[in-house]
Amino acid sequence: MQLDFTRAITPGPERARRATPTAQSAPSPRRRKKEAPPHWERGYRSHFYRNERGEKLGEVRLSDRGDAPVVYHWAAGNYSGAEGSLVHARARVEETIGFGMRQLSLF
Repeated sequence: MQLDFTRAITPGPERARRATPTAQSAPSPRRRKKEAPPHWERGYRSHFYRNERGEKLGEVRLSDRGDAPVVYHWAAGNYSGAEGSLVHARARVEETIGFGMRQLSLF
């Protein structure tokens, strides 16, 4: 009687899958969806600063009609103020939202 050693050395299909390192490669990590930056939504007498979900982060409103100096009132979070131009009022809202969204160092 002659023994067949080649059969014992050659791994079977199941053993071959367990033995090869490429078959057990880890699944690639999921990539996070890049968050869209907040954007300005224009209105007739007001502008709103909204995030990608549509939540209102801040707003800029024009002063009432008939007021002699035209003033832009802005509000964002717990902060509010008045500016002389729309550009400056928008900058204040963006600055306030940016300030509140980052963690300040403790020391």
